Amino acid sequence: MFELVITAFYLHIPIVIGGVLHMVVVSRQLWPQYAVPIYTPWFGANKTWRGMIAVPLLTVIGAACLWPFHRYFGINILGDDFCSIVLGGLLAGIGYVLAELPNSFIKRRLGIGAGEVPTRGKYLVILADQLDSGIGFSLAYYWYLQLSIEQALVCALSFPMTALVVKRLLFIAKLKKSAT
Repeated sequence: MFELVITAFYLHIPIVIGGVLHMVVVSRQLWPQYAVPIYTPWFGANKTWRGMIAVPLLTVIGAACLWPFHRYFGINILGDDFCSIVLGGLLAGIGYVLAELPNSFIKRRLGIGAGEVPTRGKYLVILADQLDSGIGFSLAYYWYLQLSIEQALVCALSFPMTALVVKRLLFIAKLKKSAT
């Protein structure tokens, strides 16, 4: 079990780096021409083309940061060579952003505004906000890396803890408006 958890947290690293870099892009209002909502009635104002493009590309940078671990320590969870690692990061980033869309769609149907956390069902919404993307990139990893079901589940189910810690740190660093 310990190995499953370590593997999961290792696979979270590209997503975390991509997410932190995305918050820098958003907070500094970089690439404003892409900060256009995908379709506000369905997904709200916060789901933009900038995020759909930037997160996968920035997650590639996160994955590339793991190359030294592969090269010098023989940790090759994400692939056998640099191109495999980069492709794994890209696919994880795509899985991450695509999996957020159904959750946003459901929240808009329930009358929950973009970026809002309702008082009723607050913890369920927070959990769904963390689990959706975790499931998305874990499915991408499952497919691409041929993970076992157990590895993919631990990766997805442990991600809310990682996400909430990172979001808290981003909030403290004033890169995010809320800690959830």
